[in-house]
Amino acid sequence: MMMFEPKRIHPVGMLLSFIKIIKSYIIPVIVFFFFGNNEGFNVYISIGGVCLFIIIIVTSILDWWKFTYWLEDGDLRIEHGIFIKKKRYIPIERIQSINISAGIVQQLFRLVKVQIETAGGGMEAEAVLTAIKKQEADRIQQSISDYKQDGLRLVEVQNEEQPELPVFKMRPRDLFVAASTSSGIGVIISAIVAFVSQFDDFIPFEEIIDRFEFLTKASFALYAGLVFIVLFIAWLLSIIGVLLKYAYFTVLKADDEIKISRGIFEKQQVSIPITRIQAIRIVQNPLRQLLGYATVYIESAGGSSRDEGASTILFPVVPKKEVTVLLEQFLPLFKKSDDLNRLPKRSRKRYMARRAIPTAIICIPITYFFVPWGAFSFILIPLFIYWGYCSYRDAGWNITGNQIQLSFRFVSKTTVLIHRNRLQTIKSKTSYFQKRKLLQSFEASIKSGIMGKTFSIQDVDQEDVNNMTGWYSHPK
Repeated sequence: MMMFEPKRIHPVGMLLSFIKIIKSYIIPVIVFFFFGNNEGFNVYISIGGVCLFIIIIVTSILDWWKFTYWLEDGDLRIEHGIFIKKKRYIPIERIQSINISAGIVQQLFRLVKVQIETAGGGMEAEAVLTAIKKQEADRIQQSISDYKQDGLRLVEVQNEEQPELPVFKMRPRDLFVAASTSSGIGVIISAIVAFVSQFDDFIPFEEIIDRFEFLTKASFALYAGLVFIVLFIAWLLSIIGVLLKYAYFTVLKADDEIKISRGIFEKQQVSIPITRIQAIRIVQNPLRQLLGYATVYIESAGGSSRDEGASTILFPVVPKKEVTVLLEQFLPLFKKSDDLNRLPKRSRKRYMARRAIPTAIICIPITYFFVPWGAFSFILIPLFIYWGYCSYRDAGWNITGNQIQLSFRFVSKTTVLIHRNRLQTIKSKTSYFQKRKLLQSFEASIKSGIMGKTFSIQDVDQEDVNNMTGWYSHPK
């Protein structure tokens, strides 16, 4: 059933609008608070603050009152605007995904936020319903799905027994692996440093340093212990963050869509039409690869900059041996193969040199200026040589029917599955040194997010590149 009666979002939308406006005024308020030392000036600031507060309240109420939405004649229609009335019509055919989430405020009132993404993408969602009931969100989602099916003239068999829908739920064991092997520790430390640096004028760092002056005479073991404690605390905070982010992670395949939901404090639900999936990306960072786990991403068309280039996590962390089975259940169009065409042996030296030479160039001045300890930096060279060897060892390609599989490594090992009709362009490059070795670099580009994405393998045998370009250019 299509909705024809204009509706307003829940009155909680007034509160959310008020919070959003207040956030935009936080920095000016802080500036005036710290720099408004004049007593007379403070009086004017107080009066202005009260007036501004009243204006924000009135604006939030009017903004909620003037915002209406409904579905009619194949469009999602929205009217809003306090002084200038604006109308926006979004054709249902252009709607690519409907993301449902619930922040703390929405959860308190048992509401959700609905974000409508269209094919064009953009910096923000095409339409946002900040506070509606979950039943209303489901009704909108179902109405849009039904309209698309009717538009495509799909025939439904009423009496046919419906097959059981595939469902994936993240196990506690895999959730703990995801949390303990995430790269969030660096983000945590960077965030703490950035936060502290913003208040260097107010925190008495000199007094704190004087109190801990005894540390200047401490042993190396004490310093190592303090560093370990800091890293351990950051690791624990990273684990907590990942646990909260991926708790109750569920994947459901229904009505030619993949529906993903997760979260505790901020519950999110994302719906991705299978027809918009451009590629599957399987990633293993070194630690997860050692433990035999992988993360699976969906690369989809459309999306916005908020979606990290339209990359959506399909399975946060699963045993690598289960990836093939899960793809068969949820996305049988994509098939992972372990039988890869590897790079020729003459590529190995190039991979190792590509890592070792820049490292050596950096180590030489370090050794010169930091005698004698700088010489220890040369220990990095064999490590980077091994890194280059691993990059060479993990690179390869495979063509199975209409699908190409690319495997490569920068830090994490990455495997990409792309169907021929999802490829935007393919490209080959040859440098002077590659030409002497009969090698080329191969690139495949897809439509993902705003800018698209490109995946490449370096130093591929020239004949293999010709086979891949021939497969794409001359389909059977």
